[in-house]
Amino acid sequence: MDSLKTIHEIQELLNNPAEWGKLSRENQQSKQRHLSQEERQCRSYLTLGSETVEMFRYLTEFIKQPFLIPELADRLAAMLNFNLKALCGPKCKNLIVKSPEKYGWEPKKLLDNLTAIYLNLDCDDFAVALANDERSYDETLLADAVSRMVKANIKSSLELEQFNNLGQRVNALLASKNQDEMDLSEAPDEFKDPLMDTLMSDPVSLPTSGTVMDRKIILRHLLNSHTDPFNRAQLEESDLIDEPELKKKIEDWVKSQRK
Repeated sequence: MDSLKTIHEIQELLNNPAEWGKLSRENQQSKQRHLSQEERQCRSYLTLGSETVEMFRYLTEFIKQPFLIPELADRLAAMLNFNLKALCGPKCKNLIVKSPEKYGWEPKKLLDNLTAIYLNLDCDDFAVALANDERSYDETLLADAVSRMVKANIKSSLELEQFNNLGQRVNALLASKNQDEMDLSEAPDEFKDPLMDTLMSDPVSLPTSGTVMDRKIILRHLLNSHTDPFNRAQLEESDLIDEPELKKKIEDWVKSQRK
């Protein structure tokens, strides 16, 4: 979709003779070369992306739990929200291009597949993961998607109702999360994850550096690199050391703040 945005921008410029004429000949040629390059790449990108989303839709119809483990669910939710916002958010017009079939661009089909994944994974754990996404999620995202689905006529009334209910649950979780962050913002530094500066729920010690982190955050890191993020030493999930005393302290402090 990044390529589509670039194609849209250059096509808009080409359709505006006054603005195009302000560019030097060298700049015009550079823009046209860039357009040709993006057009060549866009179809392959969209073909691969569409096939991946279709496969993901198929998998989540039958296999859900692996996608809902804490270290993966947040990343997955962020990815889905990012793409859904691109399709349904305020900047979706930036994806409009001339002759979309030339690039294999089928936004209606992509929206259908993406929203099906949301419905396939719909559960409390997934709703929490959606609410945890601070980059792309806001309280209008899923409502905007419902409006787009109604307009495109791509979901049944029951599916639309389920999607709308999911949005309401996520918004309630987001409001609760924001309130918790305000209430618990003065937590002692020893209770906070050193990378994300968020309150730890399950602290573990990294034996190679001695650093204490939240389990979910270090497991998310280990999905990409089997290293200690503080000294780059080799690190595996089995190496993590539970910190039950610190966990109890955090739980007791949270209870005291909520009284």
